[in-house]
Amino acid sequence: MYKIITADRFLWEGIDLHGKIVLEGGTSWGNTTRLIANKVVENNWRTELISVDIDDSHFNEIEEDIKDDFAKLTLRKGDLSDLYFIPSNSIDIIICNYTLSSVEQFPLRVMKAIKELYRVLKKDGQLLITEEMPIWSVDSADYTYWSKRLRIIKSISVLKAMPAFNEIHPNDLEEGLGIIGFKDIQWREFNEKINAEMAVKFLDKRKQTLIKGSNDLENKQLNDGFVEITEKLVKEFEKTKEFLAPAYILKAKK
Repeated sequence: MYKIITADRFLWEGIDLHGKIVLEGGTSWGNTTRLIANKVVENNWRTELISVDIDDSHFNEIEEDIKDDFAKLTLRKGDLSDLYFIPSNSIDIIICNYTLSSVEQFPLRVMKAIKELYRVLKKDGQLLITEEMPIWSVDSADYTYWSKRLRIIKSISVLKAMPAFNEIHPNDLEEGLGIIGFKDIQWREFNEKINAEMAVKFLDKRKQTLIKGSNDLENKQLNDGFVEITEKLVKEFEKTKEFLAPAYILKAKK
């Protein structure tokens, strides 16, 4: 979902996409898709990319922007926990940036997704994952904007009886990957720089859910209160281009 900035070197270290079939798990607005495209052009790689997301609303604009950068580009609406349309042992590299916490909105769904990612990877194929650290595992005082934004999003999700994003600690993700069969697992934590404009888009999306959705609890003060604190934080975001968030990159092989 966000641009990889501070951890870029570790993410791409030892990665060669030339002649490879790459699966991107979680297209979203296409930030990572465009990042991959830039790397392909920069290195003159001939790469086939398959990008999968449960929401296809941004596919047309993404395809228009980068379709000429790849040997073949496929944008496919689908669920990472059920990649029935991708043959087993057919993918060289999988890249999932800020995606698994969305999959884990539904408890244990991420294990189904990891199992599918393992299935479609070729032997010795590589899995690259970037995620935010769980809010409970860090000192939120060190990440003021990130902490406030995350708490508001989660609170609104609970208020509206919507599935909430669940960040996965790297130790737990490493354990899950090992259970499925992944090997050579390594991860590093970073202070990631998050693009404020992108963060505001998602925050505003949750605010619109409050405004347009039904008031399940029939409590106008509660509803209006969350709209107010959301708008206040959005105004704070307008004063900065980026903010720090604790993130990690995990690498593994099949």
